[in-house]
Amino acid sequence: MRDDQNPKKLNEIGEAYFVGLKTDKNIEIAYSYFKQAADQQNPIGYYNVSRYFAEKGDYKQAILNLQKSLALGYSKAALKLAEMALEGTGMHKSKSKAFKYVLEATSLNDIDGYNILANYHLNGLGTKKDSKKAWEYFQKSADLGNSEGMYQLGMLYLSQKQNQKNMESALHWLDKSATNLHPLAIQEIKKLYDTSHSYFSKKSSSHRQEMSFYYEELYARTNNIESLRKVALTYYYGSQITKTNVEKAFHYFQILEKLNDEVGAYGMGLCYLYAKGTPQNVEKASELLKYAAMKNYPNALTKLGDIERSDALHPADYEKAKDYYFEAAKQNDSEALMNLGLLHYRKQISSSTNDLAFQYMEQSAAKGNNQAYYWLGIFHEKGIGTKQNLGLAEKSFEKAIHFGNVGAKFKFASLLYEEVKNAKKPSKKQLQSIKKSLSMFLEYLKDSDSSSSNRLFSMAYIAEAFSSGLGVKKSERAARYWTERAASAGLSSHMVLMYLLLKDKEFDNAYQWLEKAIKQNDSSEAYYELGLLYYEGSHGFAKDEKKGRSYLETSAKMNNAKAVEKLMMI
Repeated sequence: MRDDQNPKKLNEIGEAYFVGLKTDKNIEIAYSYFKQAADQQNPIGYYNVSRYFAEKGDYKQAILNLQKSLALGYSKAALKLAEMALEGTGMHKSKSKAFKYVLEATSLNDIDGYNILANYHLNGLGTKKDSKKAWEYFQKSADLGNSEGMYQLGMLYLSQKQNQKNMESALHWLDKSATNLHPLAIQEIKKLYDTSHSYFSKKSSSHRQEMSFYYEELYARTNNIESLRKVALTYYYGSQITKTNVEKAFHYFQILEKLNDEVGAYGMGLCYLYAKGTPQNVEKASELLKYAAMKNYPNALTKLGDIERSDALHPADYEKAKDYYFEAAKQNDSEALMNLGLLHYRKQISSSTNDLAFQYMEQSAAKGNNQAYYWLGIFHEKGIGTKQNLGLAEKSFEKAIHFGNVGAKFKFASLLYEEVKNAKKPSKKQLQSIKKSLSMFLEYLKDSDSSSSNRLFSMAYIAEAFSSGLGVKKSERAARYWTERAASAGLSSHMVLMYLLLKDKEFDNAYQWLEKAIKQNDSSEAYYELGLLYYEGSHGFAKDEKKGRSYLETSAKMNNAKAVEKLMMI
């Protein structure tokens, strides 16, 4: 027999035409293939021929071919006949006849038949209600690994008296069904964790949330759009329960994108843009984000604005970035509003104003953008688009800190410190503020997301506090420790301080710090001190007024007042 005349192959070709799989749908051509299979006494061929006649509305022929299929031992034909008997399709409605057909399917060991027969017994369809037999058939189905049987058995246990044994059995079967990606089982067991069922009263909230997310991810694997979105975004951004996993995020975004979902396209765009879970490809990111934007996803417009604001694809085009942000802002995207504010603040676009910078930032914060509070703090502190108000600046920074903005912690702490430092006679309340600011500097230093430059200044502030005794007990030892930490981390001003601390007792060590500061080429103090060494010929240096004057002049050019004064006197 040629391969194309094999009943299995004939049914496959016929099925493709019947449903239009990779070809135009044509049930007449499908019938010709099904008929060839049936003519070889193939039970599935007869079953498929019955589908053709049912589609044409010829139920007499449909039933006749189902009966032929059943006679050849095809259990699905019995289940289809049961369905037609129950609904009265092509025959008189008859629950008892439907029951007999289902019974016949189970005699052929059809697992779906076990589940259907269990439901007939459970609901008294064509037979007396018999919950015991319903349990038996669901158990039989479940034991054979059928996810529907497992689900139904789990639900039966769940409907019983809520004791530990029944709950354990319910969870056992629902979990097995869920693991086999049965959607209803996943939803049911997830609901038990989400609603804090009394059975889990001894379990922690974090455990219940972990389990809920576990089943959410199982549900995502059934290609449920909402679950795919939730899981992808959770892995991308992370949560209190779930660690960030950009590789998994990219995987789920890919699935969504293949389903033509805008969140999938947006997420993949982010991954390509920031090299999260995949190598960076800004061009591909731009294409995906444009697709998401076309499907009215405003966040995508904002990210397209970010691309235009950078040099990633071509020289930065701030005007084009503004256009993208403006379109996103019209759809109430809070990040776009914040970025519009920054474009105005940084004078990167035409007709930029501080007033608009402040207005956009206020709107962004009002719409829930937590990062905008950081910038409002900056604007209030500097008087950008509004009157300078340190009190409002502090409140804005506090809000930003509450929402997890690390930079705001440094800004708030330094604002408190400078306010007290500049006070002629600090009050008790202000001195308490210093303690608060020092505590925040220490917290900032422990944060892995803190910026390197602000870490240096945090150390410098702490060193200064211990050196002056402002708000803390004066301690030369602590001051030196923090000064050395700041110097070792690269702060040139504190390299000079280390030089000044050590020069009278450990000059060689002190001079090494001064040399390091000179190499930084950003410290007027370093050039001033080196100029004095050469001009005065102190600490073993051969006096060289010309060289000393040269270093002092370099310091003066860097606006060092002491160097300017010294040069005027020599």
